[in-house]
Amino acid sequence: MSNITHLECPECGKRYSADNPAGHCICGSPLLVIYNLGCIADAFACGEFPTNINTMWRYSQLLPVKSPSFIVSLGEGWTPMITSRRLGKHLGLRLLRIKNEILNPTGSFKDRGLCTAISKHLELGAKEFALPSAGNAAISTSAYCAAAGTSASIFMPEDTPEPFFRDCEMYGAVTHRVEGTISDAGQKMKDMNGKWVDLSTTKEPYRVEGKKTMGFEIVEQLGWEVPDAI
Repeated sequence: MSNITHLECPECGKRYSADNPAGHCICGSPLLVIYNLGCIADAFACGEFPTNINTMWRYSQLLPVKSPSFIVSLGEGWTPMITSRRLGKHLGLRLLRIKNEILNPTGSFKDRGLCTAISKHLELGAKEFALPSAGNAAISTSAYCAAAGTSASIFMPEDTPEPFFRDCEMYGAVTHRVEGTISDAGQKMKDMNGKWVDLSTTKEPYRVEGKKTMGFEIVEQLGWEVPDAI
């Protein structure tokens, strides 16, 4: 169960309910998710955090989805760390470990953030999603929307490699080929003014919540020790 309390603007301090849809603050800043860390500390002391689930949802108390019934999981997260002796030696490092994020469901760390965002927005009543992308995020969004049974509209620059379009369409997403850059794709999506949730980076507060689980896993897999550098 999530220990989310509210959303808060890091610039002006304005608070928003975590039970209503929210994009960014009225001042223009992205919003941050705030949790009751005291409850997390108590759960950790009692051995109830993290759980023994072998996905990123082992940290569900520090993720924003309140009801497990809204979690759309394809087995994302809890990826292994591989000790790279030869590369580490070549770089002059005493010990180098590589987090193997290619083992996520669609082969990218993007699955963490988009799984979290889509799950939370479903909990808030969303039915449609859209995203401008140059590749990996598009496939991830398409896959999780397919798993959730919701629609996905994907806007990509027309020179994006064809396999990205093909994979999105395989998952049932509607793809839009846009002349120009990813910024142009984002503008095209904005101009269409659909009734979808905009999953663009910084346009909603929940993608980063999934991404942070990489840090949780690294520390836990190192025996709760923080690495010298990431």
